[in-house]
Amino acid sequence: MAKEIGTYEKAVETIERLGNGGAFLMTGSEGNPMTIGWGLIGQIWGRPIFQVLVRPSRHSFALLQTINEFTVCVPTDGHAKALALCGTRSGRDLDKIAACEFTTKRSAHVAVPYIAECPVHYECRVVHINDVVNASIDAEIAAKSYPKGDFHRIYYGEILGVYGA
Repeated sequence: MAKEIGTYEKAVETIERLGNGGAFLMTGSEGNPMTIGWGLIGQIWGRPIFQVLVRPSRHSFALLQTINEFTVCVPTDGHAKALALCGTRSGRDLDKIAACEFTTKRSAHVAVPYIAECPVHYECRVVHINDVVNASIDAEIAAKSYPKGDFHRIYYGEILGVYGA
């Protein structure tokens, strides 16, 4: 069973994992996992915040717009295949929880479940959103990361709880 840990206790490991394979963003009341490789953990407005980026074309985008809550589940090295599947397949067409043979558990602070097989998870409530816009982004970053003009929306999630095994 996951126990509550300090808000920033696993922050460095989490950021390193984002840059090296990714993590699972879960949203929707049933939990739809999506692989994310970009995000930030920090302090804004005197609150602990986890920023996640989601493109409007993703199924998770519509779910997140509706529920305004998410969990970020930090995987182990053994989850490479699941990360690949959840980064390339849509929850519109596939039950990714079943396909990855994941077990979901009820979160303590949000309606979105977490993945029990992940040793660390963050429970977050959206307190702000920002859209990445072409006029405000470095041209080199825009050309490399957004060649189709499919800019992300940034969700600022107040971290309500962090849990580790």
